Amino acid sequence: MHIIERSASHFDARLIIGPVQVSGLLSAALFGCLSCQSYIYFARCKSDHLALKAVVFAVFFIQLGHFVCILLTLWTMTVSTYGDPSQLQVLPLAADAAIPLTACTAFIVQSFYAFRLWRLSKKVYLPILCEMISLVAGISTLIISLRVFNMTNIVSEDSQTILIALSLMARTVCDVIATVAITWSLYHKRVSNIESTTVLIDRLIYWTVETGLATRYSAVS
Repeated sequence: MHIIERSASHFDARLIIGPVQVSGLLSAALFGCLSCQSYIYFARCKSDHLALKAVVFAVFFIQLGHFVCILLTLWTMTVSTYGDPSQLQVLPLAADAAIPLTACTAFIVQSFYAFRLWRLSKKVYLPILCEMISLVAGISTLIISLRVFNMTNIVSEDSQTILIALSLMARTVCDVIATVAITWSLYHKRVSNIESTTVLIDRLIYWTVETGLATRYSAVS
């Protein structure tokens, strides 16, 4: 009883529960956007190749699992452990499971961008470089998840800082390289006397920047 009271006296909910609640709400909003995008895609792009549909399916269901993990984490932190803050010295199991799911999603998406870069440029050097950087980020994230499973104190544990920074930087570099290279390839294909073709390529360039650099900047921020 004295241990619980002492843990409660030193417990600051703003450092643990607060960030999880905010990230959980943001995750719910983003998953809602993903659900709408997936529905629109399958409704409008029925003629797309089966492999592309499989990629969309994989991303959606992995993110569904990630969202379930976030919900379970919120439930554990705000309901199950109510009155016993000492249980929050380590992350719930659902939070640990969400980390490798995030790594899988990022690797699939970046692999798709690398494939699209290869199809546009017909060169293999930059796509291979992007895949290697994405692989480094994925391995770093998986190592983090393994260490998190063995974590004993979420507040005092700071040994993951280097790996977290490496993972974020690798994903950022991969996204920047892919986005700039795809934009450059599209720009060089922009030379056309047909106005509708030029407008379509400009729209593809805009979407590439929007889904590449803009989202990665927001993630890092």
